[in-house]
Amino acid sequence: MSGVTTSPDQQIATYQAACAYLDSFINYERTGFRRGFAEAMRFNTIEALLDLLGQPQDSCPAIHIAGTKGKGSVAVMMEAALRRAGYTTGLYTSPHLVTVRERIRINGQKITRAQMVNITEMLRQAVVELDSRSDLRRPTFFEVYTALGFMAFADAGVDVAIIETGLGGRLDATNIITPLASVITSVDFDHTEILGSELTQIAREKAGIIKSDVPVVSACQAREVGHIIATVAQQLGAPLIEPPIVAEFGQVQPLARPASRDELVQPQQSFALALDSGLLWIETGLLGQHQAYNCAVAYGALAALADQGFVVTDEDFAQGLAGVEWPARLQVVEACPWLILDCAHNPASLRALVSVLPRHLNYDRLTVVLGISAEKDAARIVRILCPAADQIVVTAADNPRALSVAGLRAVVEKHWTGPVQVAPTVPEAVALGRRIAGSSDALCVTGSFFVVGEAMEHLGLEP
Repeated sequence: MSGVTTSPDQQIATYQAACAYLDSFINYERTGFRRGFAEAMRFNTIEALLDLLGQPQDSCPAIHIAGTKGKGSVAVMMEAALRRAGYTTGLYTSPHLVTVRERIRINGQKITRAQMVNITEMLRQAVVELDSRSDLRRPTFFEVYTALGFMAFADAGVDVAIIETGLGGRLDATNIITPLASVITSVDFDHTEILGSELTQIAREKAGIIKSDVPVVSACQAREVGHIIATVAQQLGAPLIEPPIVAEFGQVQPLARPASRDELVQPQQSFALALDSGLLWIETGLLGQHQAYNCAVAYGALAALADQGFVVTDEDFAQGLAGVEWPARLQVVEACPWLILDCAHNPASLRALVSVLPRHLNYDRLTVVLGISAEKDAARIVRILCPAADQIVVTAADNPRALSVAGLRAVVEKHWTGPVQVAPTVPEAVALGRRIAGSSDALCVTGSFFVVGEAMEHLGLEP
């Protein structure tokens, strides 16, 4: 952070110093995950850290969410509905796009800089004591920030916290909690180098968040995934709750190009959940049929809380969803041409992206600004994008995990005969995309949280 450094014995008094201190811990989100990483992430370090901090994770009820696709969306849907119902909420998600403060939200608002400073100083004091122990490894950035999130929620006295896992579930630092309910969203292939190359292996890691006697809500899964989740739930005596069915989708008319950039309107979609009381219609700016199924999972999870004293009416749920915002998920930020930001970063999320864009936006050609992480299945991602794109600009985030521009270009040219443009940085790629896209076209920046985050910074946008 602008050359700021912080030694372990130096008191943290500024936001810049707090960020510098947090950045001093190893951050596998940026450096990349090694094979065997998951097994190395034992709970003894995070347990000892939280013990020194007074067990803040036990200060408020929580919902724990794991999954490959949609866990962040389900988390923000639940948070919006609970807040609409009058509860004070905490929300912990990862990774962030622009500022690390996005990861911790209280009543929908990012943690303040002042809160960051105060809590990070308390955290530093605990880590100093932790570092004196030879039986423990040094905590990672994710573990430290997870502890910071628990402390922030305890300090704010939230009524309920929605906690999203980082990677996997079984060995994730967030799995230290015993929640009111566990939620498993759609499970698919991602982080195969860590979680396993078979869908069943990945499912076992996700199912690792299921706790004894704690209800678990699962999305509709592939047969082998559903079998594993049901088996683990039965072994632990955890009631398995099915979400309601998405019964109907409203008609969608693709948005026509507005007369000027100043007339930008965010697309909406509507759908109905089939409840015992009848159909509950939802209208939201979260686009795509996959978001309707995420919504059903969120509804099912909130229904599981009803027996534990949390009352969220159908009206609360619908109104919460109507106002929910989740940046960089098919987010339209400009018109003439359309400029869309979407942090899709695995084959499943890319398939959703290419199916949704023409359904909700009217455009002539699609230009894609694409950058991905080196460990991703670049060939599969490119094959999914190729039929939808008219032009591709390849780039790379300023990140050690990024696949090089040359490497990505080689993959694209192997699978596609269309025009390929090259830009060494994300800001240059966005600028190039704007130059080559016509006013009646669409320009989509995608492939990585890091790429989209750098695009947002370039565009002067902050979630």
